[in-house]
Amino acid sequence: MSSVVKYCTIASRRGGGAAASSLTRHAARSLIPSTKEEASRISISTTVVRHLNVRRRRRRRSGGTTAIDQGGKEDRVGGTINRPVKVVDTLEFVIAAQDFLDKMTEALEPMKKANDIFIINRDPTKMTLTLAPAEGDYSLEIFESNHAIDMQTPISGKFSYVLDTNTKEWVNQVDGHSLEGLFVRDLIKQCNGIPKL
Repeated sequence: MSSVVKYCTIASRRGGGAAASSLTRHAARSLIPSTKEEASRISISTTVVRHLNVRRRRRRRSGGTTAIDQGGKEDRVGGTINRPVKVVDTLEFVIAAQDFLDKMTEALEPMKKANDIFIINRDPTKMTLTLAPAEGDYSLEIFESNHAIDMQTPISGKFSYVLDTNTKEWVNQVDGHSLEGLFVRDLIKQCNGIPKL
């Protein structure tokens, strides 16, 4: 094996980048014999192996979030998550939480016609939804003390959500998923229709 091919193989295994790939192309061109004599001297089994490091990153959401390192391996898919910056003003939180529960109650009302048992109960700090034949209730409950809304569904279980200061969306404190998205996803698996959000 020629020294150029050896260098390219070593550089490509170490992640040599553009320099290694250009040398690899040069080495490949130099391996093409121009005469029958050269063809007999070059071993057909000579190969150039190139190993690429693959690193994927999750897109950073615009504004209001902070990247948090989860530790572990660098090449792990989704090595960082976006944690929302929650609203800390109590009055702003209470108004937004009440508006959200009102919005969800109104969005669910038209679904009563498409389902046999679809009971919505609403009080100032909680909304519950009872379905049949589904087992378990859906609930959204406001907790003013920690500025969060807790959602519980029979499929996904219980999660806590905060109001993001920049996006004004209700998102999970741990991984940033949407309250509306998970609620709707679980609900449409167990009943007819879709909420009018």
